[in-house]
This record gives sequence, structure tokens and C-alpha cells, in this order.
Amino acid sequence: MILPNKLISFQDCILAKTVYILEKICDTNYSVSELYEVVKKYFKDLNEYMLALDVLYVLEKVEYNEELQVIQYVKKNNL
Repeated sequence: MILPNKLISFQDCILAKTVYILEKICDTNYSVSELYEVVKKYFKDLNEYMLALDVLYVLEKVEYNEELQVIQYVKKNNL
């Protein structure tokens, strides 16, 4: 389900759906629930959305700011 295979096409896998989250948070920070309201049309349910957030966190593409209680895009300087 995270990666495409013979049964799950790329557009249906979680990895492909992470793009919708990244597009939204690259400019603006959202709380977990606010972001879900913005991108929920791309996900089957809340579990799929949370799995996508988990994947992005493990890949170090997003982080959760506990003070502001928002999800932030991780900008890295690859020198």
C-alpha cells in the first residue's frame, strides 16, 4: 500500500499521495486537522492520510512543531 506493486498502481499508493500534502505545506503551516480538511479529497480515509504523514516524517520531509502545533515542511540545504 505504501509502494506500488502488481496490485496497487502508483497513483493509488501512499507514496504518490504524499505529493498533495507537500504541495500544501511548502508555503503554509497547517495543524494536522486543518491540513486534513484541505487534502481529504485525495485520500480514502483518515488512516490513509495519517499513513502518508508518517511516511513523510520518516523520510524527514515534514516535522511537527509542538509549540505551534503545526506540520512544517523541512527545508534542507544540500551543500
